[in-house]
Amino acid sequence: MINATFYPTPPSLAKKMIDKIDLKGKNAYDLAVLEPSAGAGGLIAALNNDRYDGFRGNGTFRNIFAIEKDPDLRAMLRGQHINVIDSDFLAYSGPDKFDLIIANPPFNEGDKHLLKAIDILYRGQIIFLLNAETVRNPHTNTRKDLKRKLNEMDAEIEFIKDGFMDAERKTSVEVALISIKVDRKIEEDLFAGVEDATPGDKEEIKEKYEVSNGKKVQELVAEYNQVVRTGTDVIVGYYKGYQKVGKYIGLNEEADKCHFDKSDLTTEMQSKLNNLLAAIRKDFWRRCFELPEVHKRMTREREEEFEETLRARTCMDFTENNIRQLVLNIINGYESSLMGAVLKLFDKFSRKHSYYSDNKEEKNIHYFNGWKTNDAFKVGKKVIIPVSGSYRNSPFVNDYSGKWDMCSSASSELQDIDIVMNYFDGMSEYQSIPEAINVAFTMGQSRKILSTYFEITVYKKGTIHLVFNDEGILRRFNLAACKGKGWLPYDYGAKPYGKLSIEERNVAESFEGKKSYNEHIGQPMFDHKEPGLLLDVQKGGDLFN
Repeated sequence: MINATFYPTPPSLAKKMIDKIDLKGKNAYDLAVLEPSAGAGGLIAALNNDRYDGFRGNGTFRNIFAIEKDPDLRAMLRGQHINVIDSDFLAYSGPDKFDLIIANPPFNEGDKHLLKAIDILYRGQIIFLLNAETVRNPHTNTRKDLKRKLNEMDAEIEFIKDGFMDAERKTSVEVALISIKVDRKIEEDLFAGVEDATPGDKEEIKEKYEVSNGKKVQELVAEYNQVVRTGTDVIVGYYKGYQKVGKYIGLNEEADKCHFDKSDLTTEMQSKLNNLLAAIRKDFWRRCFELPEVHKRMTREREEEFEETLRARTCMDFTENNIRQLVLNIINGYESSLMGAVLKLFDKFSRKHSYYSDNKEEKNIHYFNGWKTNDAFKVGKKVIIPVSGSYRNSPFVNDYSGKWDMCSSASSELQDIDIVMNYFDGMSEYQSIPEAINVAFTMGQSRKILSTYFEITVYKKGTIHLVFNDEGILRRFNLAACKGKGWLPYDYGAKPYGKLSIEERNVAESFEGKKSYNEHIGQPMFDHKEPGLLLDVQKGGDLFN
């Protein structure tokens, strides 16, 4: 469905907007740029100096941030590796400092968007496309306020007819191309009105956080805002008073080691403040999503994906709304994430490792008559797999002492198995394979070691034998994997045996038999008790209250 307010910027207007950018004495590569109504990223493509319908941008802009309200368009922007920092510009309260704000906002809210841009830009340039009537016919209080500010700031306004007639979505509306240059200075009390929290607030927050082991989102956001305020006050206060104290103290360094252009304190201040914000956000996003309820359920592969996501999201302002949206994204992709981990482990147990042991073939798999295929198989109760020893000769023997000792890479690899099995066990507490092995090794035991899900035997050559303790978990593991492979019907286990077609009955008989099939009708593959982080997030949930 087309967003009624989404009118992508046509190439001709994009070129006019980019031509307005004043780069005198500036390096485009270093500028912090915001596109607060980014749409599908057309303006950003031009700013990035990419080929854009026959012309190139005026410079190589790489430090670009975007805000976009439409979730589908946000997904498109992230697919282009664009840093999306928020979802609603008019509600945006982030402390970031930008050098350029350039936008083609929704025509029905253009006045509000431009006023917001004027309010948050301290030094730099604003380039906006508005409906011409917004400027020519100031019949509302918002438009009157905008008109007054445009006059005060000596804004450059160019009216353009038929600018959208060659656009992706055509309209005959006349537009106004507005350029405003802002040049405020920190020495002129730029941040007048910035106040610290009251002493009482500080003490209350400090006491609350010191006794809180599991912080809720509201607490983390409050702490984040306090840290940002404190850091902002320190940096702004330093540069405000630099002329008086600069030769005596530096910002996190000795005064005589401060090397920057002393005549341009505002640029230095903005740079320092943006660096501070990036560091604070990265720390708080990590703290939010290192909660045990999430982290302990991630395999190594999922952890790596999480780290990549974290790096991409640290530009997002740390607000309850942004946290909730990211958690909802996790929920929406939760079962597909589980299935991916299940299939990876199934392949590890089956195709990757069906090999010889002591001159006797030890097969991990059993074939059955699959749905639409003769190549279907499931994992047996006993599996044998090799384990990586990293740089060591054996993952289970110390190269120096010769004693039983498991290396960290082996421990991490085996932990992934328990995480997957836990998906089928209601996310309950469990003793992992590595934990059980480490306890056994202290007693010199290497055979018939018991963990929650397996009986374990390890061999010095680097193989491990695992026997499933719970055949119900084994069945659900095989069921999930074989459904994921397409070897079982998508609705397998939903209908009574008597209502199955002949082909479906043959598959059920071959996979587990009539008796087992009937005993498990309607049972879910996964126990859907979500981790604590994911509880009822749409309604606010415990984590947000």
